[in-house]
Amino acid sequence: MPNATVAARPETAFRLRAASPEDGEAIAALLREAFAPYDGKIQPRPGALSETGASIAAALENGAGSVAEAGGLLVGSVLWHPEGDGFYLGRLAVKPGWQRRGIARALVESAIEAARIARRAQVTLNVRILLPDNVAFFESLGFERAAARPHPGFDHPTYYVMVRRVD
Repeated sequence: MPNATVAARPETAFRLRAASPEDGEAIAALLREAFAPYDGKIQPRPGALSETGASIAAALENGAGSVAEAGGLLVGSVLWHPEGDGFYLGRLAVKPGWQRRGIARALVESAIEAARIARRAQVTLNVRILLPDNVAFFESLGFERAAARPHPGFDHPTYYVMVRRVD
C-alpha cells in the first residue's frame, strides 16, 4: 500500500501507511485505548482489549494492515488477513479525540483497495449488534449484513457478519 496523506483541513491531516510487525505494541495500545469505553458494557468483552504487541505482530506476519499517523502520533489502525476468496477485516480503531475525521473510512478503504489489488472477491467483518452506529458506518461503505451469529456461550445473536463485494 503506498503512503497517502489525507487532509480535509490542516488540523485533520493524517497519513496512511502499511502497518508492520514493528508497529505491534503501538497498535495494541491504540486498541486498548479505543475499546476501553466498551469494557464492562458489552458482553462478551471485546477481544481487542486482550491484544498485545506480540499478538498484533503475529497477525501482521500472517496478514496485513494500515495505520494512520498525524504529527508522529498513531491515530488509527486496521488489520486484515486472507479468508476464503476474500479478506477478513478486523481490529479497526481510531484514537479517541481523532474520530469523525475520515480516518476509519480511509483505513477501511485501504483494506478494500488491498483486496482489489490481490483480486479478492470480498471483504468480510464482524460488528456487534449492540453498536448500531458501527453497523450504520459499515453500511455507508457498502457492507451488507450477511448473517447474525452468537458469540460462544450466548443463546442469541451478538454480532453481524457483514460483507462488501470488491469490484
